[in-house]
Amino acid sequence: MEPLSGQLPLGPPTELLTAIPDGPRLPPPAAQGKRRSPRFGGSKRTKWALVVVGASLASAAGGLAVGRNIKSPADAASERAAPRASRITVPVEKRTLTSSLAVAGEIRYDDPTPIRLAGAVGASAGTTQVITKVPETGSSVIEGLSLFEISGRPVFVFLGTLPTYRNLEPGATGPDVLQLEQALERLGFSPGPPDEIYDNTTEQAIDAFYESRGYPSEGPTAEQRERLRTVRKGVSDAQKQVRDAQDALSKGGTTITQSELLRLNQELQRAKDGIPEAEAKAAADNTTAAQAVTTATATRDNARVIRDAAVAKYTAASAAGAINPDTGVEYTAIELADLLTAKTEKDQGVLAAEQDVTIKTSEQTSIANQGTKDIRAARDALALAQAAISDASKPQDLSSLRDAVAAAEEALNVANVELMTTEAEIGTSMPAGEMVFVPLLPTNVTNVAAVAGTALQSGTDLATVSSTATLISGRVAKNDSDLIATGTKVDIQVRDTDVSTTGTLTDIRKPQSTADPNDPFGGGGDTSGRLEVIVTPDDPTVLADWVGYSVRIDVTVSATAGEVLAVPVSALSVGPDGQSRVEVERRRARGDDEGETELVPVAVGLAAQGFAEISPIGTASLVEGDKVVVGSDSGQRATTTRRRTATTDATDSTEAPATEDTAGASG
Repeated sequence: MEPLSGQLPLGPPTELLTAIPDGPRLPPPAAQGKRRSPRFGGSKRTKWALVVVGASLASAAGGLAVGRNIKSPADAASERAAPRASRITVPVEKRTLTSSLAVAGEIRYDDPTPIRLAGAVGASAGTTQVITKVPETGSSVIEGLSLFEISGRPVFVFLGTLPTYRNLEPGATGPDVLQLEQALERLGFSPGPPDEIYDNTTEQAIDAFYESRGYPSEGPTAEQRERLRTVRKGVSDAQKQVRDAQDALSKGGTTITQSELLRLNQELQRAKDGIPEAEAKAAADNTTAAQAVTTATATRDNARVIRDAAVAKYTAASAAGAINPDTGVEYTAIELADLLTAKTEKDQGVLAAEQDVTIKTSEQTSIANQGTKDIRAARDALALAQAAISDASKPQDLSSLRDAVAAAEEALNVANVELMTTEAEIGTSMPAGEMVFVPLLPTNVTNVAAVAGTALQSGTDLATVSSTATLISGRVAKNDSDLIATGTKVDIQVRDTDVSTTGTLTDIRKPQSTADPNDPFGGGGDTSGRLEVIVTPDDPTVLADWVGYSVRIDVTVSATAGEVLAVPVSALSVGPDGQSRVEVERRRARGDDEGETELVPVAVGLAAQGFAEISPIGTASLVEGDKVVVGSDSGQRATTTRRRTATTDATDSTEAPATEDTAGASG
């Protein structure tokens, strides 16, 4: 068994045993006789044993004394007193405090305007309209120039706030006519004093404008030209009837000659023949027009059937797990897209067929009305011829001749009015698809969606134009919007970059709806109650290359008027009376001197950026540079501190234990 640490062996040391001189040895037990009792002071062997035992006892006593003075590190540490915790202090500062609201936003162009056509381009472009020219992104948009070409027809851009919604034709009236005339006036093609009436001068200005741009203006259709020819012939016939009636009146007082009578009879016969001719022509024209309506209707119905089949096929193919009978497997995304395209084309076919039915029906009505007028005119001509024969047989009665002249003149007036009306309605038109009005010019093309060589899709955006100026839009909660105001200066930081600048909060408004459901700042409006904020950068060139990027907008909510006394928020505590205070170190702890602190009552102002604005209350003293306690290096305050409590009446020095709220203020 090994001896314990710090103790001497109980038996005599080996060195001592080996030092005993050789002498008589005790006989082995077998050889011993009767055992003797040991006696002190006996033989030499007994004396040496006593010496050894004494030395062992002395050595043990010495080892015990030494062992009592030897301590392990843990024992030594446990017997030492805990060191005093030192205070962690920071100086009272003078600084300007600012509280701000962070808003996520996106950089975009100012006042973007989508370019879409309100209708088809001129009929001369044909029924299938293909995009044949598109602008380049970044190109300038100038009033009066063609931005697109559709099947060779131009799409002109004009300055104006009223969007295009119809074709403008002779006789049209309204503010859109005024807007077009003002644009023509600015471009140097005067339509006369700009007004809301599409008249001859408007038509002439449009013709000259198109010619200057190298395009033919859109003239009347073949049906309109035929209608105009018929009306003009009616005027010519009415003029002849007036001349004849006037001639008959001038000869009414003389005896009619045989040749004159023969002529009147021939006129009468022609008038009689004219009625069935007019009726036959009216019937034939009406039949032709009706057949055209029937054909157009059948075409439309057939288009509907084809369209319905395409819709049914696409609907069936869109069902989950639908199998393509041609391939025997589920429809692929490409096959579904092809079916959708086919359905869309059939929809367009139905629309075009329905428009054709409408046109043919309108033409049939016009032809029927014209036939009725022609028959009535023929009957009037017969009545006139009959009256002329009657008047010729009674030359003495001039009243009938005068009535005939009046009737002929009235018929001429009616024909002239009809001609004027027809000429006012037929002429150069401005197709809805050939004019686009934007609120700001000149501007720039910021996005082009149209692709040259593709069919024009009704109602789709072809491009976007906007100024090169940029702005930033973001969203804030309604409650947060009450904290900010327009005109406030803001800081702008492009996310994930080192690009930053300043700007001004220019608007707080309800979100504006857009046609794009994927637009995070518009698509269909916002039902969350959040408001849109608009920020204009002070230097737009800084953000010119970052359009579409996300930014952080820091909007100042409140700020101190200037530099104020400020301490970290962690330096504040609340006393039992609810009064805010800070613990000020008046004398620093040194050695056994615990130092001295003072609880100074303060009024707390704006808190921001981890600091709080403070001001001493009453006679309490607190100035820049004073050290306030924010914690201790051991994580807790000493159980007792020597401090002074500052009040509004007196200051005295007391020894008091640290209160719970004071300890809570540390760290």
